[in-house]
Amino acid sequence: MIIFVTMSADGKIASRTGESRLSCYYDKVRLHKLRASVDAVMVGANTVVKDNPELTVRLASGRNPIRVVIDGKLVVSTNAKVFDVSKAPTLLITSNKAPEDKVKAIIAKGVDVVTLESKDGFIEPNTILNTLHSKGVKTLLIEGGGNLIWSFIKEKLVDEFRVTISPYIIGGKEATTPVEGEGFTDINSWLKLELISYRTCMCGNEIHIIYRVKT
Repeated sequence: MIIFVTMSADGKIASRTGESRLSCYYDKVRLHKLRASVDAVMVGANTVVKDNPELTVRLASGRNPIRVVIDGKLVVSTNAKVFDVSKAPTLLITSNKAPEDKVKAIIAKGVDVVTLESKDGFIEPNTILNTLHSKGVKTLLIEGGGNLIWSFIKEKLVDEFRVTISPYIIGGKEATTPVEGEGFTDINSWLKLELISYRTCMCGNEIHIIYRVKT
């Protein structure tokens, strides 16, 4: 499993008002090439609500991956771009806490919907992976958001962490960071990374770093 994020030099992926245009053209191409190399690309509900992404391959050659949306309470709009299956197949993983009318509306669009039992709408990462495995997904890319990424990092289910550092300072304690959630505490519990490669982007102003998770 690969996580890919682009963040400012001070570790933010969006300002407190939601502005998130950090990537240069070449970073977007890099992301689209990565999408074309995996079986599925996954995001959480907040990413769909805030960014309304298509999650397709447009700036590189290759096939579109399955687009996976994790939304236990189904707060996203039924008209979100990711539910347009004429562009690429989409899988929605939700829970029994989702409004039934919205589930039916999304199914009517041709979206594959899996509804799981949950007490509070939270879907366990291992359950998500088991569901994806049953759908034939072997390689997975997570693009956000921070709470979804945290849930997989917390369970040590990540193989690679890829980050592009963009030449901005955003600041603000309410600005969004790549990994949210409650976070680890002492150093012994932190997720440890091993540097694989780093390179200056073709724009000459960004650095792309690939880490492998140490086991």
